[in-house]
Amino acid sequence: MNMNLVELKTFLSVIEEKGITAASKKLNITQPAISKRLENLKYSFGIKELFTRKSGELIISKDAQALIPYAKNIIALIENAQNEVNNYVNGKKGKISIGSGAGWITGTLPDAIARTIEKYPGLHVDFNVDSPDLQFQKLIDNKIDILFARKPENLDYFEYKTLRHDRYIIIASKKHPLTKRDNELKDLISYKFAIATTSQQTEDLFFNCFTSKKLVKPTISVSTNSLRMGLNCLYESSLLLFTQANIFESYNDPRLAILNIKDFNITRETGVITRKGYQSLFFKELMQNLNY
Repeated sequence: MNMNLVELKTFLSVIEEKGITAASKKLNITQPAISKRLENLKYSFGIKELFTRKSGELIISKDAQALIPYAKNIIALIENAQNEVNNYVNGKKGKISIGSGAGWITGTLPDAIARTIEKYPGLHVDFNVDSPDLQFQKLIDNKIDILFARKPENLDYFEYKTLRHDRYIIIASKKHPLTKRDNELKDLISYKFAIATTSQQTEDLFFNCFTSKKLVKPTISVSTNSLRMGLNCLYESSLLLFTQANIFESYNDPRLAILNIKDFNITRETGVITRKGYQSLFFKELMQNLNY
């Protein structure tokens, strides 16, 4: 197989720019040069057609769609290897991009990152907190190197290791009538909810705890990716909030309380996700500092 990194990057640029003309401008090379690279790529993989045009729209073939995640992975692995070799041999500064959901900003991860940086002072860590769905797309697009999040549904192109199980809770204002009693899920149906996530999977998890007991879905009145915003909605209202226990406990807010619900026990495994084949000295040290 005769293929190079430039051809894969050109292939992805054509997709991102939705055409050879726009990709030519972005890459500052001629259209015939791009066409030649694409021809070489087709020959390397035995693909008859990468793209077609229909009513002016770029249509990606099924073969090309299958190639996209592998192309992204190959590019990321080669670039990471180049960076690691340069940083290790020449002592050049580099950057590690880490993503996570809000549930990871408390606990052992921040301390483990700080201790790892002590050993690699020439590296810069870019830590980004966002919704798990957006973070996973960033990992797919090679915009982050390491992701701490829930287990992905598709592991074809990724490595995953479970690090912990997150517990979910429902909280309310201490003035709320449900805080003064033992409850069952059915007692919560008449109240409206806030949910401190924009993740569809977390929302599905929330609804499933009711539907699995043949209860009607409660109404979500507020969805936010800011726990602080969710908490602020509770103080003077009858709203209930669904969120992770470890995040809420870090706030230690005396105005709020965790509801005691007999038939409510939700946990979800979360861990670390990387592209298949990803290795770095920083990542290895980070896992050791997390005791894994």
